[in-house]
Amino acid sequence: MSSHSEDFNDRPPPPFLVHLAYRSGTFFRPEDFSPESLPRHISIYTWPSCTLSELALELAASKPSVLPYPAIGTRLAFQLVYPDLRGMASLSDAQPRYAVKDLGSIVIGQGGLAAETSESGVSGGTSRVDNETGKTLNDARFVVGDFISCAILPPLSDGSVAPASNARRDSGRAYAVRENGTGRGRDVWAGRREGPGRRVPSGEWRRGETLPEPPLVRSRGRGRW
Repeated sequence: MSSHSEDFNDRPPPPFLVHLAYRSGTFFRPEDFSPESLPRHISIYTWPSCTLSELALELAASKPSVLPYPAIGTRLAFQLVYPDLRGMASLSDAQPRYAVKDLGSIVIGQGGLAAETSESGVSGGTSRVDNETGKTLNDARFVVGDFISCAILPPLSDGSVAPASNARRDSGRAYAVRENGTGRGRDVWAGRREGPGRRVPSGEWRRGETLPEPPLVRSRGRGRW
């Protein structure tokens, strides 16, 4: 066995199990979290140096169907969800309450994860957004027992990037997310669809609404891919 393989096998396992909750259109509310029942999420074993970009890649690899198609211009906003221990010292048997802290956001671009400049979604790339893209769990002061919440914000109707503030406007509606387990994979970075299946129509859909039947011809999209 080579020394490289030995070094790899000798590495300790990642110390963190991160539960990354995801939702389209808005963040989950703090009261949606509890140790016994978590909202829709993926679990990631990782290191304190894991960045927002890497969390986004993990989500895209594990649940590609939660991203709109095409994914270009989609903003992923992140929050730290942590126990709010104020006033609970004398209530040892009480259920923990949670507080949230904004961590920043990233935007999916032609090369994968793109930097963009401002809350309004104007492109250009600045050090502020680059810092958000490279922000780590350690920077966020993530500890065991915390959660990460991700709001998936599809592009606006005019094709522009949605502002991060949209994730905090809980209107009770979210963009359609299809996870039907039919193996409908797609490469979200290269813009390819693989396997059978149909895309979710654009727009906003209330939970329980029946989606219209798609046309037989392939949609031309909005030309942003």
